[in-house]
Amino acid sequence: MMVAFVAGGRVINGQLVRFVDTLVAFQVLQWGFYVVVYGGVAFTVHFVVRRYGTGSLRHDLGFRFQWSDIGWGPILFFAGRAAQLAVTLPLIAVPVLRHSSERYSNLMRDQPTSVLITLVVVGVVVAPLVEELLFRGVLLRGLLTRFSGPVAAVIQGVLFGCYHFAPGLGYYNVVLITANSAFGIIFGFVVLRRRTLGTGIVAHAITNASAFVIIFATR
Repeated sequence: MMVAFVAGGRVINGQLVRFVDTLVAFQVLQWGFYVVVYGGVAFTVHFVVRRYGTGSLRHDLGFRFQWSDIGWGPILFFAGRAAQLAVTLPLIAVPVLRHSSERYSNLMRDQPTSVLITLVVVGVVVAPLVEELLFRGVLLRGLLTRFSGPVAAVIQGVLFGCYHFAPGLGYYNVVLITANSAFGIIFGFVVLRRRTLGTGIVAHAITNASAFVIIFATR
């Protein structure tokens, strides 16, 4: 979801700079976008838990942390990255997808530092919490009422990948959706095994943080 705003915001930013000659308007728009999107997701999670569960995120969705998450989180991060590489490396070999991937990398590196800082805060703190609650919490448990564990894990993982679709990224969406689907499926199976969201939240935060480290290191 973050890249959806960056992709569209790149054009919006240019329009705003020409119109009001300031980056402040873009920052307001950027934060407003995240408040609406993630606030809406958080409200949805809250509504579902109160309406169909006990009202407890811990009891209904497994929203809790254990000391072991500190160790399992990095392990899950490497497992998720391995899965992403396995499914995306063949795609990157396709010229049009390789070029779109390079354009996306350049797009991220060219973002103003203030925009990247906002993305870091959202990507490392907000997104792991909200997205894990929605996909590996509400959605996965809802699917388990109709499907077996493996099938539910795969479905929510693919929907997680589709959730990251960004119109402004063109063909790169093929890589983006495939990579995030692999990520989501692996995380889904871990939740089925551990019955807690803590490990996935830690791994999700590490995954996003590592991406930003690469962006800042290559600017």
